[in-house]
Amino acid sequence: MRRRSDMRRQRDYGLGVLSLVSILLVAGLVMGALHLRRLIETSVGQDAGPSPGDQIAVIQDGGKTPLEEGRIVMTLCGSHETVVRTGESYVEPGCLVRDVEEGNLTGRVQASGEVDTSTPGTYTVTYTVTNDEGMKAQATRTVRVTDDVAWDSDGIAVMMYHYVYDPANPPEDLNANYISTAELEEQLSWLHDSGFYYPSWAELRAYIDGSHSLPDRSVILTFDDGEYGFLDLGIPLLEKYEVTATSFIECNRDDIEYVLDTYANPYICFESHSYYLHHAGSSGIGHGGVIYDLSEDELVDDLQHAVDILGTSGALAYPFGDVSDVSAAAVDRVGILCAFTTEYDWVYVGSDHTRLPRVRVSGGNGLEYFQGSVW
Repeated sequence: MRRRSDMRRQRDYGLGVLSLVSILLVAGLVMGALHLRRLIETSVGQDAGPSPGDQIAVIQDGGKTPLEEGRIVMTLCGSHETVVRTGESYVEPGCLVRDVEEGNLTGRVQASGEVDTSTPGTYTVTYTVTNDEGMKAQATRTVRVTDDVAWDSDGIAVMMYHYVYDPANPPEDLNANYISTAELEEQLSWLHDSGFYYPSWAELRAYIDGSHSLPDRSVILTFDDGEYGFLDLGIPLLEKYEVTATSFIECNRDDIEYVLDTYANPYICFESHSYYLHHAGSSGIGHGGVIYDLSEDELVDDLQHAVDILGTSGALAYPFGDVSDVSAAAVDRVGILCAFTTEYDWVYVGSDHTRLPRVRVSGGNGLEYFQGSVW
C-alpha cells in the first residue's frame, strides 16, 4: 500500500490530469463544544451521515401516537461511534431527521446525555424528535473518550465521487466520473475492514480550526449531484458496509422533495450543491458558473434557500468548483461549516474552510490507487 508520502507525489501529479468541472460539498450541523464536563440539552441539527458500527435503532418512546415503521429516518452525522481525545472538547456531530410525510424535522431534535472528556470511557448521547402527529422517535450515539488512538498529523482526505453504475448495464456516455458498483463495493469493503473513521462536518471544521483531533485513519466520502445511479445503487452499498457519506444536491430540481423523502437513510446526509447555481453565467471567469454574476446578498439568498430545504448547513460543494470574491463572506453569513472547490488536495489544520479541496475518485483506477489516495 502506498503511504502518505507517496500520496503527496501522487497529488502533485494529479493536479495536471484532473478534470476541471465537478461539484462540491456542503453540509451542516451544530457544533456544541463541551469542555471537561457538559450536559447536552440543546436543539441539534446538520451534518453528514453515520458510519461503521451498528445500525441506528429508531425507537418509539412514549409518543401519543404509535410510530409507523419507516416513517421517521434519523441520520447520525459522522461515525455512529464518535471518538474524542481525552481532555479535548466534545464536538456535537448532529442528527438529521426526515419524516417521509412531514419532511425535515431536524430543527426539532433534542439531544441529551453526559460526556466527561476528562475521563476516558464510553458515553451515550440520545436524540429525540416528535412529529406533528405525536409520533416520537429516538436514536443513540456512542461517544468514546480515549487516548488509545493514533491521531492524524498530516491531513484528511475528502473524497469526491459522482455517478454509480451497474457494469451489466453501463451508460452510453461512460467516463471517469462513473464508478461501477463492483469497484465501489471493493473500496467500501476495504474501508470497513480497515476500521476507518468518518468525521462529521462539525468535527472536520473543528479539526481545521486546530481545536480537535481526528483519528489517523479518517476519511470523508462525498457524492456530487444526487444522480439516480448513486441513489439506487450506491446508497445500498454504503448501508451494507456501514460507511457514512454525503450527497451534494442542487435544491431547485423538480424532484428534490421526492429524493429527500424516498432516499432518506441512516448512512447518507444530503448537503448543499447550492439552490440554483449549477448553470452557466455571463462572466467567462473560472469554469463559467453563474456564481460570478451574483452579489454577496444574492449568493447568500441562494445558499440560505438550499439550507432551508435541506435542514443542514454542514457543507457546500460549489458548482463547477467556481469561487467568487464574495463567496467566503456569503458562506460565513449563512453559517456553512465547510465549503469545497474542485482543487485537488487533502484538508489540513489551518485550511481555508470557505474553499477546501477534495480528492477526485475516477472509475477504473483500481483499489491500490484508491488506498494511496485515502491514506
